[in-house]
Amino acid sequence: MEENISMQIMMRLRQIIQEMSRHSKQLQEKYKITLPQLICLKEVASHGPIAIGALTKIVFINNSTVTGIIDRLEKRDLVRRVRISQDRRQVHVEITEEGLKFVEDAPTPIHHQFIDKLERMKKEDVSMILWGLELLVDMLGNPDTSAAPSMPPKHVMHPQEGLVDPNGEIYRP
Repeated sequence: MEENISMQIMMRLRQIIQEMSRHSKQLQEKYKITLPQLICLKEVASHGPIAIGALTKIVFINNSTVTGIIDRLEKRDLVRRVRISQDRRQVHVEITEEGLKFVEDAPTPIHHQFIDKLERMKKEDVSMILWGLELLVDMLGNPDTSAAPSMPPKHVMHPQEGLVDPNGEIYRP
């Protein structure tokens, strides 16, 4: 029975990946930008000048991939690398005027229909989905099979206080 449930979960994850891939292809065709590029660009826009290492932690993409993404965005004049101190190793990425214009007109990283449906849901249901995803990420990333599933986090137990994004900011749908 556990194997059947595991397969069902893996199939649903596969469906999510396929939908994200399909959306990424639509972004590439229409806007000439990939989903990871769009996510990085939006994060650079919202955080101001940011170190690539810090950006990798926010977007959950490895350092070499983010460096390649920044290279491509820089070639399009959407971002630029800037030195923030006399130490030439300390390089930050900041958005350009062209990048700001792009972000203003850019689509959301996920389908509008998904956002609309999410906004119509009860906060408690959104919190449960988020908790389930967090639990899945923890289970997939934690090699310790003896670790017990955690209790629902505060935003699930008390959704009226809002959801917390990876940066600790409160999100209120």
